Amino acid sequence: MHIHYETAGNQAKPALLLIHGLGWTNKIWEQVCDQLKENFYIIMIDLPGHGESEEADNYDFQMIADCIHNRISTIHVNSLYVAGSSLGAAAALAYASKYSTKGVLLIDGGFAALSQIKDLCIDDMTFEAPSASVLKTMHAYLQYMRQDDPELWNEHIASAAADQVILNKETGAYQLKASPAVQQKYLEAFYYFDPIKTLRQMEKSKKVVIMVALHNQQQKQDVENDLKQFCQEHPKTDILYYEETDHLIMLDKPEQFIEDMTLLLLHNDGLDRDNE
Repeated sequence: MHIHYETAGNQAKPALLLIHGLGWTNKIWEQVCDQLKENFYIIMIDLPGHGESEEADNYDFQMIADCIHNRISTIHVNSLYVAGSSLGAAAALAYASKYSTKGVLLIDGGFAALSQIKDLCIDDMTFEAPSASVLKTMHAYLQYMRQDDPELWNEHIASAAADQVILNKETGAYQLKASPAVQQKYLEAFYYFDPIKTLRQMEKSKKVVIMVALHNQQQKQDVENDLKQFCQEHPKTDILYYEETDHLIMLDKPEQFIEDMTLLLLHNDGLDRDNE
């Protein structure tokens, strides 16, 4: 199966595998990549069924991790960290639990089991596709995406959102690169993903960083129990909170995101090298 990826930076630097969330493409990392590539060798993939990657037979996150590894395993790197945003954080954690990595970053996702949330069932995991009118023009689609959080909207988010769709030359309208059927399968797999079970399969020496977005709809106490359980299972975990931001931390607060990621990972990589 073909998995599309793009690279940037110096291959002699520590490598950073970046995994986007549901519906997005590797374009979501473009802004932070421009600065991260100074200190890392960046590998940005399109998840199966997204962007320019082929669809998979199923979307279990262990299988997704295998697909990614099979594609990038020929790239020579000195050390590898993996980061995932939202649903992509589940893929990142699954990858770090199975393959050689120095650490994993979970960006506002991947640390809580949705199946254990009270009153949330699998039938609630329903992908709602945008209407035909939304997909009639690029402007209409970007306006639709912008309404989610207009105060944080910027040119980089607009660019990443524009890469979610492609023009259908036969109909003259746009369509999602990740089809509604594919996104539905991902949501169902995400519901059954168990981060604690996955974490127990990962070496205790690996670094874990959890980045949590705090805003009006998600207060700190909502995630503290999940984070407490996670840290009990894996003591080598750092938790960073980002206030007054939305789900896509790397797009909403790129400067802070870049600074935090660089300091944490380079510090960890330096300590590991000293101990070798």
